[in-house]
Amino acid sequence: MTPTRSADNLIWIDLEFTNLDPAAAYIMQAAMIVTTPDLVPIPPPGIPEEVGGLLFDVHLSADQAATASDWVRQNQAEQLRRSQGEEAVPVDRVEELFVAYLLTACEVPASKRDRPLLCGNSVHGDYRFICRHMPQLENLLSFRLLDVTTLKEIARRWCPDLEYRKTDDTIKEWYPGRVALEGEAHDALYDIKGSIAELNYYRHRLFADPARRGAVAPPGRSM
Repeated sequence: MTPTRSADNLIWIDLEFTNLDPAAAYIMQAAMIVTTPDLVPIPPPGIPEEVGGLLFDVHLSADQAATASDWVRQNQAEQLRRSQGEEAVPVDRVEELFVAYLLTACEVPASKRDRPLLCGNSVHGDYRFICRHMPQLENLLSFRLLDVTTLKEIARRWCPDLEYRKTDDTIKEWYPGRVALEGEAHDALYDIKGSIAELNYYRHRLFADPARRGAVAPPGRSM
């Protein structure tokens, strides 16, 4: 069954950048997956289900690559190298492909509040880079964000027995579709799949566990 084209579908974007300051840094890798509200992936046309989305090394000039932090140089050296290779894609072309993917899967209402949500872990950082470097894409998104990190921190404080641990095994267990895992943490498409799996885990464990539903009385009431 073909998923409905809807503003309620969710936009998952992960960006890897040369440093954390969007005013002085550049995107060096970008990935995107669209899912239904129930987190079922909607791959772009022609992309296998197990791949699920788009992934690009984003072209950097030598001057742009020079803005890489020491942490990036030590931990993402291969990504930084690929971003200066012949197969790297200019950021404006990546934006065009992301916009086209979004429009195949989502309606875009007139009200910015009601437009598709950008989702991910600590996604406010990615949103800042999108606003600066991909303004046409930003214009199609809601100003509201769905940050999986919020649930991570709630679970850690209030339900520590339900805290999610990201591994290849847990991603494969909780990703709501066929999944091929290539890369590791800080590879953009891998990280998106990990975030989707994590939100699906919380959906079933935090929000659909009958043993927890109603277990805590509102303030001022007894159980």
